[in-house]
Amino acid sequence: MVPTIAGQMAFVPNPLPPEIDYSALALPLAEAMKAIGELNGAGRGLANPALVIRPLQRKEALLSSSMEGTYTTANALAIAELEGDSKVDDSTIEVRNYVRAFEAANEMRHELPISNRMIKQTHMVLLSGARSDRGANKRPGQYKDQQNFIGGRNRQIENARFIPPPPAEAETAMAALEQYLNRENRGATPPIIDAALFHYQFETIHPFADGNGRVGRILVPIFLMQERVLERPLLYLSPAVEGRKDDYVDLMLAVSRDGEWTAWIGFFLEMIINSCRAAGATLAALEIMRQDFRQRISEVRSSARLMTIVDELFISPATSIPRIAEKLAITYPAARNAVDRLIEFGILDEVDNTSNPKLFICWPILDLSEGRQEMPLR
Repeated sequence: MVPTIAGQMAFVPNPLPPEIDYSALALPLAEAMKAIGELNGAGRGLANPALVIRPLQRKEALLSSSMEGTYTTANALAIAELEGDSKVDDSTIEVRNYVRAFEAANEMRHELPISNRMIKQTHMVLLSGARSDRGANKRPGQYKDQQNFIGGRNRQIENARFIPPPPAEAETAMAALEQYLNRENRGATPPIIDAALFHYQFETIHPFADGNGRVGRILVPIFLMQERVLERPLLYLSPAVEGRKDDYVDLMLAVSRDGEWTAWIGFFLEMIINSCRAAGATLAALEIMRQDFRQRISEVRSSARLMTIVDELFISPATSIPRIAEKLAITYPAARNAVDRLIEFGILDEVDNTSNPKLFICWPILDLSEGRQEMPLR
């Protein structure tokens, strides 16, 4: 505990690693590794992983943002991806930025290890273009320069539930975390346990003025891919955490307060298992949907063209006639005819109140992004 503003005390976590009771975690660790292995196997069986990765990312963006109080809809997000920022609201821009931030981090991991540089760049993308009271004044890409805190009636630090490290101590703690993540001697710590330690440490340091939760959840699959545990970006925490946010917060606080590492790591492993199962179920649902769409249009003369459009819808569920004409290098009338056929087959619907150009959307794909599917709990 260290003194901070208003006569309060802030918590600075000890450097990693802590003492870990591996005997208590052996079974959930084995189950988590098995679940990730099964998800990797499902990913290898995909003809085109991009067709399922984007719907999974869209779902993660919606849920992770809603956990922080930012709400939009899957169709608004799809339209934002198609049209840019000019015709969408601020909340949708924020959620769209989550997808972009994840993609930026995923690109950077091929050139950089997880580091303060990568983390700050991810944060910059996350808050890019945000309205001033929703993040633009929160130092995008820079660590905090003022004391932040979590909870508290009337936004008063005196009422805070938790006060993370002050700015100077946060910088030091993040430097130590980077050193830990990139240490040469990994010892016997399994990467998935390191992911649990890393996630707790980052959220506890709370290095940014805003966006810590979202950045922290982005970094989990990025870290697992960096460590070659996860093969593709198919695993996301938010669908599993969403219904248990109180447990998620309480168990991290218990580590800070009481050193309850075993309970936190066990919970984290459970969330990994449930996330893998949910992702696997979504992969299967998307593949069934894709085969159903292809079956509907298989006997049409221009079926090859329509199938190309259908596959594109899994990546970008909102589209327009000019977009299709450009993507397929066909005339406007040909694109118009293709859209009419897809409407006829129940794959596309016209979006109300759109013009210049009119927009069309695939609702079944968006339902998977926005739906609250039952989580297969352990």
